[in-house]
Amino acid sequence: MTQAVGRLLGRLMYVPNRAVLFDLYPYVWDIGAAISLLNAYIKWIGFSKGYKEAFMSGDQEPWLFRGGLIAELQRLLPLESGSDLFLYKPPELPSSKIYTIRPYLPSDEPLVYEVCRKTCDDGMDGTKVFSELPNLIGDKCFIKLLLVGGFLNLSNEYCFVVEDETGVCGYALAALDAQQFSKKLEVAWIPALCIKYPAPNKESSQLLTPSEQIMNSFHAKAVKVPDVVYKHHPSCVTMSMLPSIVDSSVSKRLLACVLAALKSNGSHGVFSQVLMGDKNVVEFYSKLGFLEINLPDFLHDDTSFLGRTF
Repeated sequence: MTQAVGRLLGRLMYVPNRAVLFDLYPYVWDIGAAISLLNAYIKWIGFSKGYKEAFMSGDQEPWLFRGGLIAELQRLLPLESGSDLFLYKPPELPSSKIYTIRPYLPSDEPLVYEVCRKTCDDGMDGTKVFSELPNLIGDKCFIKLLLVGGFLNLSNEYCFVVEDETGVCGYALAALDAQQFSKKLEVAWIPALCIKYPAPNKESSQLLTPSEQIMNSFHAKAVKVPDVVYKHHPSCVTMSMLPSIVDSSVSKRLLACVLAALKSNGSHGVFSQVLMGDKNVVEFYSKLGFLEINLPDFLHDDTSFLGRTF
């Protein structure tokens, strides 16, 4: 059905009467977005190992949703407090470009690493910085930032990707039990990184390159995520999209799919670690309803935890 709506949208672009195009486009685009989101969630159910709630729990208030067919499709997702993720408007100029959200596959790994590399510098391309070790930034795992490697290897059942006609252009990677996930990182992921990336052999007075700084962090003592974070936000997530995605609804639909998957397995909140200096990243999460978690006793002032409940 998603492909059928996409074909309809493509044919609509060639309608000679442009007035008809501008009248119908918002409706076709809107229903296409809703069907795409639901399709991604249903595919995840097929791949998942088990779930508690496949569809809506019945707790949603009527005023959370719009009327009509689109609202009925949205109600199939188990999100009681995610109505803001369904509030978006179609592009100002009609376009036949289609973004597909689907569960992550093992064959997507190099593509996800590539997206991470192209957005690692506060949303900008960092490929040149890590040209010698292209996967290093994706493997990064430290209190200041957890990128893609740990999620893909230890929690890929809660990972989703966005793709267009050129391939994967965005991702959302999550872990259901963030506290347990952190323990797995310490036992399985970080030791593997220490073997893969030996500590730089330099004197303390010598300056380290960005790559060497990351490699050195694998061998440093890990700083724990404050326990208070887990109380209301038991799950964790990281998201990124290429700048080529100008449709602001894509990130909302992607997050809605991730939250629905987490909610189906009993979670009620999610957090993400960000660097305070990464203004674009902080703004990205803020637009998705994430708020800074107040941690007065957390001493790393360059790191922030953003969370939202659902």
